[in-house]
Formats: sequence, structure tokens, C-alpha cells
Amino acid sequence: MRYTMYTLMPTFLEIAFTITIIGYLFTPKYLYVNLGTIIMYIIATIICTEWRAKYFKRLSLADSTYVQKATDSLLNFETVKYFNAESHERDRFFVSL
Repeated sequence: MRYTMYTLMPTFLEIAFTITIIGYLFTPKYLYVNLGTIIMYIIATIICTEWRAKYFKRLSLADSTYVQKATDSLLNFETVKYFNAESHERDRFFVSL
């Protein structure tokens, strides 16, 4: 709700006011150019956001895997020492990095 009220609503109002004023003060040619530019911007924004999202999801998954392995290694350091598995834990940790 907060995002809608403080981000989307003012943006749409500004676009509506701009289109109205340009349509009223200038010839329709400028109105069409302005509308076309806004539509192209919206399409480009959506495409770029979707493109970035797949990389962000992959990055988040890799980061959570890294944090889980680091936490597991630190919490179980006595067990790792007891079974002399430092090299195994180090390799597992570096793979996740």
C-alpha cells in the first residue's frame, strides 16, 4: 500500500498532468511523440527488470548457499577438528564462494 501511495500514484499523476498539458498547449503531434516515448520507456523498463531478475535470483541462491555453509562450518568446528576434516570443509566453503 505504501509503495502504491508514495511511488506509483505520484508517477501516474505526473504522467497524466504532463500528457494533458502537452495535449492542451501544443499540436497533437507532440502529444503522440510524448505518449510514444512514455510507452517505449515502460516497455524497456519491464524488459530490463525481467532480465535482471533472473541474475538476481541466481545471486541470492548462491549467497544463501554460501552463508549456510559458512554457518555450518563455524557452528560445527569442534566436530570438524575431531574428524580432521578441515580440508574438506575448506574445499566445500571455497566451492560455495
